[in-house]
Amino acid sequence: MDILFDTEQGRFSYRVAGLAVKDGKLLVQRAKGEEGLAVPGGHVAFGETAQEALRREFQEELGLSAQVGELAAVGEVFFHWHGPCQQIGLYYRVSLPVKPWEGVRRGLDQYGKAREDLEFLWTPVEQIQRGEAVFCLPQLAGYLTESGTLHFVSNQLD
Repeated sequence: MDILFDTEQGRFSYRVAGLAVKDGKLLVQRAKGEEGLAVPGGHVAFGETAQEALRREFQEELGLSAQVGELAAVGEVFFHWHGPCQQIGLYYRVSLPVKPWEGVRRGLDQYGKAREDLEFLWTPVEQIQRGEAVFCLPQLAGYLTESGTLHFVSNQLD
């Protein structure tokens, strides 16, 4: 069971995501028909480590075996998702056994009884850093190719 639940004040989410950078491009996802880009990943299930969850999510959504590296960032993210949502996100550096593909690959995300069509694409890191792509977590943009661990807070509820 995913660590994702509703309270009287809003929703809580424990999410893990992978920063896969290859040939100057970052693998991103977006909901079908939307512009905003996010980092691929998903919710951690109870009893599962963050790294196990990330490997599982890449396998389920893309059919790829991800090699999970160091923890790159910890985010406290507040945003609208069926009402207010507070999310703790762990962002790991990830290596994938593929070269960046052209165009979009389709996938499906399932959480609880909900399903969402996803599109996965490789976007040049420079476009994200220059703000030419709608990246949901701009705090990560300048940190995609850095080492060490970043902590950030993103409050999109204001």
